[in-house]
Amino acid sequence: MSRVFGSTVKNVMLEKISHALVGLTLVLKGIDKAEHFNDHSLTVVFLFVAGAFIILGGAFHHHLEKKIPNFTALFHVAEGIALILIGFALLKKSSRMPYFLFFIGVVYLGLGAFGFFIDADKKKKLRPLLLTVMGIVFLLAALVAFTLNYLGSGNSWAYFTAGLIFVMGLFILFVRKRKMG
Repeated sequence: MSRVFGSTVKNVMLEKISHALVGLTLVLKGIDKAEHFNDHSLTVVFLFVAGAFIILGGAFHHHLEKKIPNFTALFHVAEGIALILIGFALLKKSSRMPYFLFFIGVVYLGLGAFGFFIDADKKKKLRPLLLTVMGIVFLLAALVAFTLNYLGSGNSWAYFTAGLIFVMGLFILFVRKRKMG
């Protein structure tokens, strides 16, 4: 099965790293919440389980992809749902992280839907369009995050995150142009 960015060794490694970073973020948030385990036991367990699932799924992705049809799409959907659920679980206490998790969760759901509902021939034709849409969505999300932070708390980490999402959007648009040309 083809991946969104292709299946070169470099792209596979970047995809593994991205999954590991998402999983690590969830595990670290679980460690942060663990000090209040009695009050948030279900959230802590869910953070650890979802983080481990994403890290292990990303690490063994290539092997599972050979054995399970549409594993890539299934994994993206499961990862997106987990991130959105975690965003809801953290919405009460955390002011910024849930929105980032919602955004990344929706991106993964979109990738999963693309994998499930588009056949292989159409994927090759639609890949540049998908990358264009993803790049634009990342740029718009960065703009919204920057604006809300500017109008709100002015937190430097939120500016950093908005900048990172903006750079990711530019990177996606750059990769799209290289893939098309």
